[in-house]
Amino acid sequence: MLGAGLLASWSRGGWLGAAAGVGLVVLARSRRMLVAGVTLLIALLLWGAMGGLSPDVLPAPITERLADVPAYLGVGISQIVAQPVNDENFSVIERLAHWLAAERMWESAPWLGVGPGNYAAVYPEVRLPLWEDALGHAHNIYLNVLAESGLIGLAAYLLMWVGIVGWLWRRTRQQRPGSWEQALLMGVLGVVAHLTVHQFFDNLYVQGIQLQLALWLGSALAIAKRMPNKHLAA
Repeated sequence: MLGAGLLASWSRGGWLGAAAGVGLVVLARSRRMLVAGVTLLIALLLWGAMGGLSPDVLPAPITERLADVPAYLGVGISQIVAQPVNDENFSVIERLAHWLAAERMWESAPWLGVGPGNYAAVYPEVRLPLWEDALGHAHNIYLNVLAESGLIGLAAYLLMWVGIVGWLWRRTRQQRPGSWEQALLMGVLGVVAHLTVHQFFDNLYVQGIQLQLALWLGSALAIAKRMPNKHLAA
């Protein structure tokens, strides 16, 4: 059901985030499984390069959703946002327009940013033509933090995030293999990995998602306190 929901979301950022989450969970569980997974991924990429993504093999909507990605690789953001907007490229150009707006905000206050929560307030001063709606965020959590909190704020955010990932990784590896505690910690690790990647293309701290993340991290902390470092993985 989760896979069906992910597919139905039609979110390429979500697909990339899911791949990152699954990959990190597999790595935490077994290096052999990771090698097998990487081998399978390479095979799938080769298959796609040889025509495997054609409508004859995959459903046409999925093929169309992925077909335009190569066209944006190696092209400058300014060139992309200058293209005529249509139904096919709207989501891409809208995101990039907000990325450029966030960059302009950061340039106006590089060290401390324009202030937490001020993205929408400052947006009219830095927006690109045609893109009047601030949306409340920059469609990229890292650029959003950079714009609102500057280099100091982004450095603090990244330090916190890397610390969370490292702590979860260590705790996951320290649990008894196959235990429910390890399984839950792996799940939380996968959630964090997904957010790390998906939030390059969006700001997912909406609709109470940050509260759900706090719940999962709190559960991980409870497990860590319940079973402190008793089982070291080989």
